[in-house]
Amino acid sequence: MTDSQLVSLFQSVKAVEGVLQVYNTDLTAITFTKNIRNLTGDPLDKMLSISNNTKLISIDLSALNSSNGRIQVQNNPTLDLKSNCPTVHSVFFTRRLISGNLFDCGCELKIPFKWPDIRDFPKNCIVLYGNIVLEGASPPPEVLYRLSSITILYGYIMVSDTNLETLGFLQNLEEIESGPDAEFTLAIRNNFFLSRLDLVKLRSIKSRNADSDVEFSSSSGDLCVDPAFIQTLAQSDLRDIKNYDTLKFCPMDKMNNPSLYCSGKLSSVNDRCTMYIGNMLYFNEPFFTLQEKFNYTKVPEADYKKMQQFEVIFGTIHIEASNLTSFTLPNLKEIYQIEHLYENYEQFYLNNVIIAYQLVSFADNTNLTTDDDFCRRVTNGTKRMILGFNSDYDCRPYMAELTTL
Repeated sequence: MTDSQLVSLFQSVKAVEGVLQVYNTDLTAITFTKNIRNLTGDPLDKMLSISNNTKLISIDLSALNSSNGRIQVQNNPTLDLKSNCPTVHSVFFTRRLISGNLFDCGCELKIPFKWPDIRDFPKNCIVLYGNIVLEGASPPPEVLYRLSSITILYGYIMVSDTNLETLGFLQNLEEIESGPDAEFTLAIRNNFFLSRLDLVKLRSIKSRNADSDVEFSSSSGDLCVDPAFIQTLAQSDLRDIKNYDTLKFCPMDKMNNPSLYCSGKLSSVNDRCTMYIGNMLYFNEPFFTLQEKFNYTKVPEADYKKMQQFEVIFGTIHIEASNLTSFTLPNLKEIYQIEHLYENYEQFYLNNVIIAYQLVSFADNTNLTTDDDFCRRVTNGTKRMILGFNSDYDCRPYMAELTTL
């Protein structure tokens, strides 16, 4: 049948239940599909299969908006899918087998990235559909670094039991979006030589599965991360960030863009610094003297003044048993914490999450009263947080979603 005959046959067809196949034809254009909105059938089968059409130049999928199955478009050497890429992405996402065409809407990876199975993985892949799974011995460097051109990944990343020291071969990766079946979006497990991630351009990480997590576990203890990476994770919509490891922030000499941050003693911090790395902990032991009087913790005025200039803190503020009467941080927007500071801190974290977004705690500061404006501001939109535990200074009533600690 010619394309015009097919157009006449399909002109009133809005939905197809089953499989639509076009293969080994002399068609130069497929336009009879232009009114099809829905393809349904066996979700494990290929709803739409277009293969081995040596003269095919174009396909019209402009009306298609849903399908529960897969798409296969392979070995059509003159077919340019560029105009169909948005439709293919929104309708099928990673449920696709697309290769061997003039333009393929990205490249695919259906197997673990393991030598020699991936010997044919293409160079210069920019958008990748599929999961990057690295397990055991890594491929040769020249093959591994074929991943360095990828800027967008539609799939998850798992790095497990490797001898890798860095993930720098993903240095240009900007976006990760895992699929609806992804239990995790990023999992780093049992990599005893891994000391840096080097995902220096990553700006977005998300999932189509509301229950997808990020996991770090069982490294050598040398793994460090950049503050910007922690910001990206904590501000994502992923369900949980599970850190079973000794994750820490990288020191300044191993950090990307160190000039953005300051650290060390507050008294020596530059007056223009707005992003501080470090924990601000103020407490005395024992809490009581032998005369049963308070041994008040002193918070130096100079330290308090420095705190007030910070907009972002990568660490924790914890003040215990002080004689402060007021406390406010007018410029503070975000706090991120990735370490267990004390054993008993673990009970404060929601679901043992130890990456906290906006973390400030006070305990037994008997003269300290709540600043309503401060509470409203720092609890606005908070995802993971403790603030004001075991204290008269308690901002929890201002939290959008109260959680029992």
